[in-house]
Amino acid sequence: MAKSKHPRQSKGRVLPYGKPQVKVSFDSAGSKSHKTSIAVKSEATQGDKHVAKSNGKGKEKAAAPEIELQTPQNGSQAAGPSTFIIVAGSYEKLLYGIEGSYSSSTREAELKPIFIFPAHLACVKAVAASPGGKWLATGSEDEFVKVWDLRRRKEVGSLSQHQGSITSLHFPTSAHLLTTSTDSTLSLFRTSDWALLKSLKGHSGRVNHVDVHPTGRVALSVGKDKTLKMWDLMRGRGASSLPLGEEAELVRFSPRGTHFAVLYPRKIELYSLTMKLLHTLETKSRFNTLLFASLPRAAYFEDPDEEEMEMLFVGNEKGSTEGYWVDLGDVEDDSEEEDEDGDQDQEEGGSGSINVDLRHIVTLTGHSNRIKAISSLRFMVPNQHDVPRPTVLLTSVSSDGKINLYDLGSYNLNNLIEQHKGSATAEISTHDPVASHDTKGTRLTCVFLAEGRKGATGLGESEVKQNIGPDEDEDDDDDGEEEEEEEEDMYDQASDDDQEEEEEDGIEVELEEEEDEDVSE
Repeated sequence: MAKSKHPRQSKGRVLPYGKPQVKVSFDSAGSKSHKTSIAVKSEATQGDKHVAKSNGKGKEKAAAPEIELQTPQNGSQAAGPSTFIIVAGSYEKLLYGIEGSYSSSTREAELKPIFIFPAHLACVKAVAASPGGKWLATGSEDEFVKVWDLRRRKEVGSLSQHQGSITSLHFPTSAHLLTTSTDSTLSLFRTSDWALLKSLKGHSGRVNHVDVHPTGRVALSVGKDKTLKMWDLMRGRGASSLPLGEEAELVRFSPRGTHFAVLYPRKIELYSLTMKLLHTLETKSRFNTLLFASLPRAAYFEDPDEEEMEMLFVGNEKGSTEGYWVDLGDVEDDSEEEDEDGDQDQEEGGSGSINVDLRHIVTLTGHSNRIKAISSLRFMVPNQHDVPRPTVLLTSVSSDGKINLYDLGSYNLNNLIEQHKGSATAEISTHDPVASHDTKGTRLTCVFLAEGRKGATGLGESEVKQNIGPDEDEDDDDDGEEEEEEEEDMYDQASDDDQEEEEEDGIEVELEEEEDEDVSE
């Protein structure tokens, strides 16, 4: 049984910010009942005055702050963009860019291609855009990560750190990019100069997917070695490893970061942050992809007192995306509640103290073949009364070559949930896409829904481009750079301090596992 080793502490140095405490414990039951307890605590503030003694030498170091999981407030939603961009990759090496907008008069979604070109020398496997939509990253079987300035529509360069196919990409902030590969590593890059900050080693074999907690401090990854690994991004080190019993293909945190989902070919498992199995969803066909989405219950984001409902969308082999309402009850308060022997009930519904409900309420149709990837984005839809309507847009790509767009806010999902609360036989609502783009047979592999331009109304026909080229948008570019300057120290300083502290480790970090030491408490 694999066990994790706690990261070594700073040698008496007062750091400019605190690092998170990650406590991990394992239990030695049967392989399927192996459990990991992960407590992640942090705080966004700097200047913590609490200090602790280190090594008995009288030196002081900054105490690790506690992280508080905060529910996003509806009223905190800033004015968003008036356009969005769907970026999709394909087996044919092509990269598609589709700009979308809503007509203020007809309130209908419109999709227009703005670029189509061969982006790599091999199949495009992953695509991601940074918050705000400035940077675009694409990954391929050619082992390169290419970086693009999405606003100016030009190539920035290539990242050649990996020695294998790129499997997933993620921007935890606009200032950092996290990548995974078949070479068994994860890499963290800084977007200001695209320098490699950390190379994370711990998986044996291909890393399939990575996702980062909303706080940006902790990441989860799954791989061919049939394990779920947790990474302390602030220290650039592995924090724990959990055997899964079979290979998982994808892992995603919920929007609030209180739980996460692990995707296997024929099942999905929901876990709390303490690694309690909350729910298992199985299929006789195949699951291909999933994502969480938080939808507002009220008509507008501005009402902070209204709760948001959480949905889990799953793309399957049959060409549809199924939407499940997720009600996890008191999952945030269950960390102290276990059976006397520490066992967790893995049956549907979790540990008994957690009220879990996962109900199929909606099906999104419009594809004739398997769903390969889905992505979502919060968006404000203009209307003829000049009062924007908040929604969540979802896009899906399929092997049939279509890029479909769905407007989740127009489906009255709140009413559907109320119907399903009172009846086990309530009907499942079915919806076609509000807009679609047909690539005429291209085998699409990945997709990302990115923010577009603020104040724009969409590109006219004369502005449609078949390739990425220069685009004059200096003001937007400056804004993006300011954001990066504010965020760039989040991981950078940790890397520098750890390198000084233990020079032999550098930024090449391996997950250390011990066979004899028992860290359970």
